[in-house]
Amino acid sequence: MLAALVATAALGFVAGRLSARPTSRALRTQITDLSEQVRTLEGLLQVAHHIAGHDRLTGLPNRYSAAQVFLLRELHGQPTIVILIDLDRFKCINDTHGHHIGDDLLRTVAERLVAIAKAHGGTAARLAGDEFLLLLPADDSDPATPVVATLEAVSQPVTLHTDDGEVTVRPSASAGIEVFDGSYGSFDTMLHHADIALFHAKQQRGIHCIYGPEMRMPRNASRHGPRRRDEHPTDDQPGGEATA
Repeated sequence: MLAALVATAALGFVAGRLSARPTSRALRTQITDLSEQVRTLEGLLQVAHHIAGHDRLTGLPNRYSAAQVFLLRELHGQPTIVILIDLDRFKCINDTHGHHIGDDLLRTVAERLVAIAKAHGGTAARLAGDEFLLLLPADDSDPATPVVATLEAVSQPVTLHTDDGEVTVRPSASAGIEVFDGSYGSFDTMLHHADIALFHAKQQRGIHCIYGPEMRMPRNASRHGPRRRDEHPTDDQPGGEATA
């Protein structure tokens, strides 16, 4: 759409130049220059579109892009496992080791989730903070199966570099799951259901829960509020290890 507008504007500019009755050689030069400018603008628009749809820290698709992926799957009636993942005690990592270590951990987790997503033909995204999303094709198997593998992958130790040397972080994560059966169901609704399931999973930390209609979110809870009951100082392990 934007490229079409740019092309239209360029053509209008050419028409204006034609009215000045330039020589054929000058006209060819103007058209060549304008074509190069249009290609440059189209390239910039593509870059801007990528930036708008991706997380700057991890390079993962953001919520907007994830919603577009889900919409396409909905339009084609493709069953989808919606997995909302939240790192446990991530704030403690930042408080104990600094935000640069937290950022490095998020990048590592993102890489692990991308590997999981590719293995299942799905999409990994970062929503905000330490919350990630996986959209995986659903089949007749247990939807929790890929989630267990995901949590195990995320929970592998990570050795990160600090100003004083190295620190080994042992992250853990919890997950809320909703299964889209291919019929009607908006992205926001699926994400809300997965968030409710995540709330229940966070009560025990390091586990997953599949959404059920009987599940409720306490009125005083929010996506980034009381659910995070685990935000207290990290107990560093011997040898510079810290548990997330």
